[in-house]
Amino acid sequence: MIDIVCPACHGRLLDVTEGGEQCGDCGARFPARAQVPALVSDEEWSEISARMKDAGGETEQYLSARRSFMMSMYYDWWVERMLAKLPGGARGPILELMSGGAEICRRLPPEAGEAVAVDLNARFLEKADRELRSAGNNGVKCVCGNAAKIPLPGNSVRAVMIQGGLHHARPLLSKILAEIRRVLQPGGYLVCSEPANDCRLIRRIRRWSYSRSGHQGKDAGEDGFTREELGGVLAAAGLTLQTYHLFGFVAYPLMGNADLLPLLSKSRSAGLGRILLATDGALSRIPIVRRMAWASIFRAIKEEMT
Repeated sequence: MIDIVCPACHGRLLDVTEGGEQCGDCGARFPARAQVPALVSDEEWSEISARMKDAGGETEQYLSARRSFMMSMYYDWWVERMLAKLPGGARGPILELMSGGAEICRRLPPEAGEAVAVDLNARFLEKADRELRSAGNNGVKCVCGNAAKIPLPGNSVRAVMIQGGLHHARPLLSKILAEIRRVLQPGGYLVCSEPANDCRLIRRIRRWSYSRSGHQGKDAGEDGFTREELGGVLAAAGLTLQTYHLFGFVAYPLMGNADLLPLLSKSRSAGLGRILLATDGALSRIPIVRRMAWASIFRAIKEEMT
């Protein structure tokens, strides 16, 4: 399994008798605070606990929605397309960063090998860890940690994958991308899916729909990124944008926000889901329409010679 290290100095972690871990190099202590390793500072844990308490029932509603038939079917399709962006296939080690409920790790093929899911929401990770173990998947390690201080050694993962997380962390974006570059192996890939900010009309429609969806965030960062913005911030972090694919027209807003249409949220029709996904695929091949996409999938590389 990939070594989990101290997020402060990247030193080795030692088990301590009262539970939790302690860094063998800098001495930082990480008490056993959750059912998964919580490699965060006391201050960070206080903030995490307060947010989880404030969220209350919304957290359970959100996690439950992710398991609904239409959303689960859409996530299968979405993650499959993200994994297809990895040259040579989904071989590990893989880090799912800002993972939430580890939707990518849940869907990794057996040949992917080792994977780590890192997020600040310990409740999401605890549930994901239980469900992964129940499904017999012991190849994923769930860790409560900060994306700006990734608890992994340098040059340790072949790919970092993020599904809709970067736009929520704009104030820390440069630090997060620098950390991603640090943990990637030379020639390793960053594959992300983010809301696309390329079309002003879609930005307005997305704001309206998200404001009425209990499954979506309400922060200003929901606008996502343009291709030019992504290219700039990635280059500043020493990562090269290789591919940028726009997607999401009908299936993305309807299946991914199924609570907006009660009848759709209760539907278990695989046929209807396939029609919506096929419609999205057809629309993505029309140049004028493609510019009105809701989301993007992009791939960046850590060049081998830097």
